[in-house]
Amino acid sequence: MKKDYVKFFDKGAFAMLLLLALAGILLVYSAGHSTHETHYLKQMAWLGVSLLAFLAVFSLKSEFVFRNALAAYLVLLAVLALQIVMGVTVARTRSWFRLGGIGLQFSEFVKVPLAVCLAKVLAQAESLDARAFLRTLALIFVPVALIVLQPDMGVSFILCGFVPLVLLLKKVRPALLVALALLLAGGAFVSWHGLLRPYQKERIVSFLDPVRYKDSSGYHIIQSRIAIGSGGLAGKGYLQGSQSRYQFLPARHTDFIISVIGEEFGFLGVSLLFFLFFVLFYRHLRFNFQNDEEFYFVYLFNGLILFQFLVNVSMAIGLFPVLGITLPFVSYGGSSLLSLFIGEAVIFRIKINEYLT
Repeated sequence: MKKDYVKFFDKGAFAMLLLLALAGILLVYSAGHSTHETHYLKQMAWLGVSLLAFLAVFSLKSEFVFRNALAAYLVLLAVLALQIVMGVTVARTRSWFRLGGIGLQFSEFVKVPLAVCLAKVLAQAESLDARAFLRTLALIFVPVALIVLQPDMGVSFILCGFVPLVLLLKKVRPALLVALALLLAGGAFVSWHGLLRPYQKERIVSFLDPVRYKDSSGYHIIQSRIAIGSGGLAGKGYLQGSQSRYQFLPARHTDFIISVIGEEFGFLGVSLLFFLFFVLFYRHLRFNFQNDEEFYFVYLFNGLILFQFLVNVSMAIGLFPVLGITLPFVSYGGSSLLSLFIGEAVIFRIKINEYLT
């Protein structure tokens, strides 16, 4: 059995994961080396934890993961509710719990059980009738609502990315789409007038005219564009990015890590990053699925990673509001890295199931 694990394990896709994570550590170091920040050391430790978690989840049978996903989802909902009143405030949001001095952002961990639960609903329905459609929306928007109340606009928006993915994977009646559009419009209206704080509203509108907000939220976009544009074709070289070295670029180790890539490695470096993600997605989607639940989970989870990737890149070049959304596997963030590796472990296990039966 152990030989089967090694023989059929997708080593190429795993190499892409490691390359992305290790590149992230190097970039996080570059983003903070001029100020002697130690984020890269923490990211190295989190990568070690993530690899151990990967091995642990990979060793579990897929049936076990799918059977217990709803229980994990409900537990995480309870934790998210507790965070609203008991969480540690970081960057003006109560999105964290401190456990033994380690900060955990539990909203990140919702992605995996939510994707599994959605996959199970989609697998049970030939098309999304009203009942199945409401179940999918409830599964998505309950954690989204709890996260918005923290308030964490970044993770909540990424979880909303499951909605278009569900619509792409299943047929939905036009009347239900109209109802969804009205629901989203109503939710946006309530959020804008009742939930969003002034600085969050400014972030949303500043990308349309960053120069007007150059002394506040527009500053991020302006500096990011300068960093990416100054990199040219091949970049200035590793550790040579002036926007990072002289701290002009805010959130350079998290939200704007791709700006560091663009400045130091230029268009070629950014293209290489795109290629690594492309290879990862390609290898994840080119195998035979044993059942519909596996099919929908793999497409939903990979689709969510792609969605987050595209939103992060769009933020960096000023085509999307700055919502605090990181680059998957690459940006600094232990909870994000851990949750992604857990989800990847489920996918890697699914890919060898047909060889272990």
